[in-house]
Amino acid sequence: MSRSLAWLCLALSACQVAGPAPSVPGGPAPVVVSRAPVTGVQQSEARALYQSAEESFAARRFFEVLRTTAELVDRYPSSDVSGDALLLSARAELEVGANERADAAAERYIGLLAADDPRATAVRLLQVEAWEGDPATQLDRLLRIRTFAGPEQRAQAEEATRAARDALSLEELEEVLAGAPGDGPLAPLPQTTLALGLLERGDDERAIALAERALEGGVGAPERNTATSVARGELPEGRRPVRSFRIATVLPLGGPPALADFARQLREGVEVAVATALADPFEVSLVSLDDEGEPELGAQLMAQLDSGGVEGVIGFLEENAVVAAGRARRRGVPIVSPTARSTDGAGEGVYALDGPDPEAARAVARYAAFRAYQRVAIILPQSSHAIEEADAFQAEAESYGIPIVGRFGYAPGSTFFESQILGARDALRRAEIAALGLGEEDTLRVEMLEPVGIFVPIPPEDVEFVATQIAHFALDTLAIEVTGTSGWTDRRVLDRLLPRYTDGVVATAPVGATAGSPGLQRFREAYEEHFQRSLVSTTPAVGYDAALLLLEALRPGRITPGEVRTAFGRLEEVEGATGTFTVVGERVVRRTQLVRIQNRSLVPVEVVTEPF
Repeated sequence: MSRSLAWLCLALSACQVAGPAPSVPGGPAPVVVSRAPVTGVQQSEARALYQSAEESFAARRFFEVLRTTAELVDRYPSSDVSGDALLLSARAELEVGANERADAAAERYIGLLAADDPRATAVRLLQVEAWEGDPATQLDRLLRIRTFAGPEQRAQAEEATRAARDALSLEELEEVLAGAPGDGPLAPLPQTTLALGLLERGDDERAIALAERALEGGVGAPERNTATSVARGELPEGRRPVRSFRIATVLPLGGPPALADFARQLREGVEVAVATALADPFEVSLVSLDDEGEPELGAQLMAQLDSGGVEGVIGFLEENAVVAAGRARRRGVPIVSPTARSTDGAGEGVYALDGPDPEAARAVARYAAFRAYQRVAIILPQSSHAIEEADAFQAEAESYGIPIVGRFGYAPGSTFFESQILGARDALRRAEIAALGLGEEDTLRVEMLEPVGIFVPIPPEDVEFVATQIAHFALDTLAIEVTGTSGWTDRRVLDRLLPRYTDGVVATAPVGATAGSPGLQRFREAYEEHFQRSLVSTTPAVGYDAALLLLEALRPGRITPGEVRTAFGRLEEVEGATGTFTVVGERVVRRTQLVRIQNRSLVPVEVVTEPF
């Protein structure tokens, strides 16, 4: 049992909301689900059921608890233990992980209490436990608290409020406050934080009004000093928003010619972001360094930048370069790599735009379930990026009862895949023959069956080789459908390959990366205005997006490495030139959609929530 849940159980016991009606004169009245006449026999039967439910709870037989309490509430809603049974059911739902049902049962119980009944607070804290990982909902429930049973409970609630408040962005905090009561005893805590954020953004009038409201609500230390300063239109001592930033690029400008040209185009995109992403009153300067494609040199340059006052660095194109640079830091200045596929081992605050996307792989698995695939084989490079996506696909597919008949890996950088493709084909055949109880002589009949598939989570540079060899070994004529992730829908891949090699493949593609998307159009206009020439390549857009994310993290005006990393971790739905980005933990992910490739075009694929 978690520490907070253990505390909650003690609080509930102290408030007498989990046991039979008190016999002490003047104690709190029993909570009943329905006020109607009830006989002594019915009271006895209800109490016997409740005792049975409590014993089941103590023995951790939570589903028995739920059955027993449901029967009690249904048959004896007017008994003096009906409310206790409802609350016990909420606790049991929480124990079995049914958090929404736990929250609903707790809310129903609270609805049976008077507005100022202190017993409601312990139940609100149960709701906070149910919504762990969702600070917005946690804060909403906390703001609905009206009174406390004692100072210990108040301290617990204030601690939970600060934790939920501090996990939210300014926009999220404002949204929660707009939808929840603003006159509860905990409201001044998030009100003070929002007031400070508004003042830092220049919204003085709203900031002062909100700070005054927090002071009127009795905000205590340590928030009171902040609220007092903001109410005067001043930032607290030692806190000033920064509007001037210095960022750097470390790219292989002096590397091999093809790599150097690629790096130059990435830097062009960064320059456009520096010039346009943040308007007045921000000022952004750019330092450009050349690591010549050498990880050791890149690490040395990163160490200098880490101690030299930059707020963030963009660069380090390959995994080994990213890891070396990340390990060279002492202060933990954030790094954003436009192209690395993994940042494992680089330390916190290192982000990659081209990292693995397990959710995209799970979306493909749901499509496989929707299509009623009988079985799937996986072909993948033995890289951490592909392995993570394959693991996510396999777990999701198997949750729908789709067996994975084999995983056929190859060394990254390979160009010939006969053994993997034929291995996948033969594994699918053998599994079908075994499932149908047929013999090897029936193989031709098996080839007519469908649907089965292969899942191929590969990077763009491998698609040209894998796709042509899949066609060469005629998997498409054997009713074996091909699925994959966003490597298949990379525009450079589609432009380079003949359509017959990719037509019919179902894969994921970034949302907002098409030629007519608003983000790409804004970038194109900014690029052509900045350089006074046409945009002819998509590569600068990648550098632009890496810089855009870093600058959005700097927008709040807090520049210590820890503050920038915190702000970066809160980025959500940032519309760039190559997609719409959200940061989940330490990972940058693009919002994706499921598509079918047809004549180099991407046709959206609809998948119902519950597969057939």
